[in-house]
Amino acid sequence: MRNKGWKTATAVALLTSSVLAFSPIAYGKSFSVEQSVATVKGDLHKTTTLYVSPALEGNLIPSDSLYASLNSVKKKYEITKSVVTSSKLSAGEIEGTLKEMDAIYNEKVTKGLVSYIDAYNYATKYIEPLMREINQAEAKSDFAGVAAGYHKLSYQLKDRSSILYRFSGKAARDLLLEKYKKPADAKRDELMLPVTIYMKLVDLKSLYTAGKQSEALKVYAEINALMEGLPKTSKYSPILLAEVAKIKAVVEGLPNQSTEQQVLDAKVEGFVKAVNASQKNVLLSSSTSNSITITVQEDISMLDFLSKGFYPTLISSLGVSKVNGNDPLSEAAMNELKTLFPADAKVLSELKGKSFNLPVTVNNGALDVVFILVFN
Repeated sequence: MRNKGWKTATAVALLTSSVLAFSPIAYGKSFSVEQSVATVKGDLHKTTTLYVSPALEGNLIPSDSLYASLNSVKKKYEITKSVVTSSKLSAGEIEGTLKEMDAIYNEKVTKGLVSYIDAYNYATKYIEPLMREINQAEAKSDFAGVAAGYHKLSYQLKDRSSILYRFSGKAARDLLLEKYKKPADAKRDELMLPVTIYMKLVDLKSLYTAGKQSEALKVYAEINALMEGLPKTSKYSPILLAEVAKIKAVVEGLPNQSTEQQVLDAKVEGFVKAVNASQKNVLLSSSTSNSITITVQEDISMLDFLSKGFYPTLISSLGVSKVNGNDPLSEAAMNELKTLFPADAKVLSELKGKSFNLPVTVNNGALDVVFILVFN
C-alpha cells in the first residue's frame, strides 16, 4: 500500500509538472498569438486529467495537491487573453478567440478542476467529520450525541450534498460518492428510526413530567409501533428497549384516554416530520385527520416519490398492515397503488390540484381508514 501511494503521488507530481507548469518561454517573442492560444487551449483541456486519470486507477487526489496546478493554468489563461486582446487580430477574430477560450475554461476548469476541488473539500470538511462525530458518540454510548450528529448529517445530505455531483469526470465522481456519500447515506438510513424513537422518548418524558397524561399515552403508543419496525439485529435495539422498559410501568399505569384515531393522528405527525426531514422535493402537511397535503417543491418522478421515502415511511410510521385489503408490500398492493394515480402521470407536477383516496388498515391492524392524498 505504501508503494502504491508513493507511485500515485509521484505520478500526480509528474503529470502536474508536465501538463500545467508555467513557463515564460512559451510566451516569448518567437511564439505567435496562434501558438500561444493553441498552447493554453491544450493545457485547459488537460486539467481534468489531474483528478480523472488517478481515479481510473482507484485513487482520489486530495484538493491540496491541485491548487498549484489550478493557479498556474489560471495565470496562463489570463496572460494569453491579454496577448489576444493586444494582438493585431481583427476585432471579430479577437472576440471569437476569447469566446472559444472562455468556453473551454468554463468546461474544463470551472465545471471540472474547480468543482472537483469544491466537492473534495466538502466531502472531507463536512461529511467526513460528521461521520467521525457520530462514530465517536456511538463508541461512548452517547445517544444524545448520536441524535445530534444524525440531524446535522441529514441536513447536509438533504440540502448541500448536490455539490458532490457538479464536477465533470465520472470515474472521480463515482469514487468520491462511493467513499463519502454512500456510507453517509447508509448511516443516515440506519439511524432514522432509532433517532426518531429516541426523540419521542424524550418528548414522552417531558409530557409526563408536565402532567400531560393523554399526550404522553399517545406518544407511548407511537413509540411501541415504531419499536415493532426496529430490527432486532439493530445495535440500538437493546438500548431503546431498555429505555422503553424504564417508562413502561409508569405510563401503562395511566388511564388510557386515547382513541385509535387519536393515536393515528399522532403517528401522522411523526410521518410528516420524517418525510420532510429526508426529502427536498416535496413538503408534507396534515391539518385534518386522515388527510395529507403534498406540496411539490421540486418536480420529481412518480416512481421516485413513491419508492424513495414516502410509501416505505408511510407503512412503518403508521403501522400499515393492509392497503385496500392487501399486504402493503405485496404485488396486489403495488398494482393497487399504480391504479390510484392517472396512468399517463409521470411526474408529480401533473397531479397538482388533484386528490386521491387510499384505503388502508393502520395502527397494526386496529383501524380501517381512507387516507386522502392532496397534491398542491
